Amino acid sequence: MSHQENAGHSVAEKIKTKHEQAIQIENSTNSDDIQPGKLRTFWHWFTGRFADLDGVVFILYIILLAVGLLMVTTASSYRATAEGNPTYYYLMRQALFAGVGFIALILIFLMNSKFWRKKGMQRLIYIVILGLFILTTFLGRTINGAQGWLFIGPVSIQPVEFAKPALVILLAHYLSKSDVQESLLKAKNPIQLMKEHWQPLLYIAVWLGLILNFPDVGGVLILTSILALMVLNAGLPTSWLRNTVMAAIGVYFIVILVFRFVDLSHIDNYQVQRFTAFIDPFKDARDAGLQLVYGYYAFANGGILGLGAGNSIQKLGYLPEAHNDFIMAIVGEEFGLWGVLGILFLYFGLVLYIFYRAQQMKRTYHQLVLLGVGAYFFIQAFVNLGGVLGLIPLTGVTFPFMSYGGSSLLVTSIMIGIALNILRTEKQMSRTSLQQNLQKEKREV
Repeated sequence: MSHQENAGHSVAEKIKTKHEQAIQIENSTNSDDIQPGKLRTFWHWFTGRFADLDGVVFILYIILLAVGLLMVTTASSYRATAEGNPTYYYLMRQALFAGVGFIALILIFLMNSKFWRKKGMQRLIYIVILGLFILTTFLGRTINGAQGWLFIGPVSIQPVEFAKPALVILLAHYLSKSDVQESLLKAKNPIQLMKEHWQPLLYIAVWLGLILNFPDVGGVLILTSILALMVLNAGLPTSWLRNTVMAAIGVYFIVILVFRFVDLSHIDNYQVQRFTAFIDPFKDARDAGLQLVYGYYAFANGGILGLGAGNSIQKLGYLPEAHNDFIMAIVGEEFGLWGVLGILFLYFGLVLYIFYRAQQMKRTYHQLVLLGVGAYFFIQAFVNLGGVLGLIPLTGVTFPFMSYGGSSLLVTSIMIGIALNILRTEKQMSRTSLQQNLQKEKREV
């Protein structure tokens, strides 16, 4: 046998081995590609989707969801009985929200991601969110100084929460376009950027204007932060990221100086009072600074190891939002510093994993969606903890998974569902590409 024949035989054997491996992978994961002439049962389709479920994201989601239900139970028990409701009233409601959220997660995970990239669906998403904001403007109820709640029968929703996943989906689709990518790479200054992309910025500005009218400063802060992080990672020069961070730090210190040295006590506005309270909460500890002060007491009481599950003192009518915005203070009081660090370890482990997987994506759209989801979880937690610790003004932002609230928990599940969908889609598309390359090599041989 000649040297050429041996070489040809060796190449053929390698390709045959790769082809067999590809078939084995296909049979074990049941990809979305349906070969002509073959019928697929719903069960095979269903199990095929779950074969590509990202176990790390899903397991961390389940653990954090369970821990959140536990914390809502202990943080809300006193309030429930004080209101004349059963002890587990808030737990039962939160468990219902968790169930609805889990169903939403599964449905989103099973969907074809191309569905929400269609032009008609993109428009529908924007219009629905806009419609909810308009309805809230005229029919919304005011809770904690913000008219951001829309009541539909016995169910209350917070439309600004649903704008967060909508923004991630819409913005990722726009920024992943090749002409937009090229424009971002060539952008020299923010003015040029705004001139070239004024239309999507105008659409987002309409949303933000309506949200500010509620007013919901926390919602605007999170949406603009998600917008900034996604745009900065969509192709802009790295110097833009550095300059943006420096500008944000500068604005932060300017705000502190303004609230420290300018007397705003004459302004009878709930949002302004919440902003001024973080400078010196003990100055008005019975009113605007009350939550911060009792939040500090909760952390101080808990120390390193905590008082034990259910033994919080501040939840006994002292801390008004013990089961909501300030639930991490109750975690600190009952489970101590180690309890807080344990939750943060799981939570930011999830965030960092999503960011890590985003960097592995070969497709720009998938990368941007995961960056948007990761940005949501990071910013939401930062704003909540920053407010509870008195590092930034209180904005009424919840801590994902932990805080009580149907809209917040549902949106948290939707975000995880979107991330799982993108991870599954990327995996299946990569596998399909591998199979096509192997078939091409086989034909060439």
